[in-house]
Amino acid sequence: MKRPQENEYPNYYQHYIDLVSGNNIIKSLGSQVMDIQAVISQIPEEKENFAYAKDKWTIKQVIGHIIDTERILGYRAMRFARKDQTPLSGFDENKYVANAKFNNQSLYNLAHEFAIVREANLALWKQFEEEEMNQTGNANGIDVSVRAILYMIAGHATHHVNVIKTKYLID
Repeated sequence: MKRPQENEYPNYYQHYIDLVSGNNIIKSLGSQVMDIQAVISQIPEEKENFAYAKDKWTIKQVIGHIIDTERILGYRAMRFARKDQTPLSGFDENKYVANAKFNNQSLYNLAHEFAIVREANLALWKQFEEEEMNQTGNANGIDVSVRAILYMIAGHATHHVNVIKTKYLID
């Protein structure tokens, strides 16, 4: 398995892709479940609904955003792997978070939901061979490969967990 080439995704996803080490994206996505749950388990209850600044999401909302994004990008990966060339629309993550009720859920339930969504996606992605990984499609007006989407998913989650560690969990 190889890393995505720069022509497989838009430049603004480079940061996410750079956050993924190694060349085995399936292994990286699998190990990330335990890594993220370990971070979540260390969050004190009094910080679960904490936002580090005005108009910033709470920790629960950040985790919910990771879950929503995983679902959307995972759906795109499946469609493109199946050679579906129907252009897909984008999404407004701020509206998704504003219209979700993540703060009404327990952080434990959100962590569990993340694990379930990731494991369900991994069950599909483990079936992908090089042919599926090479497939491309258009989402939000931009062409992207399945391989790049999987790297974007992993890097996106890492990015937000890093934000939680550096902005939310400092004393």
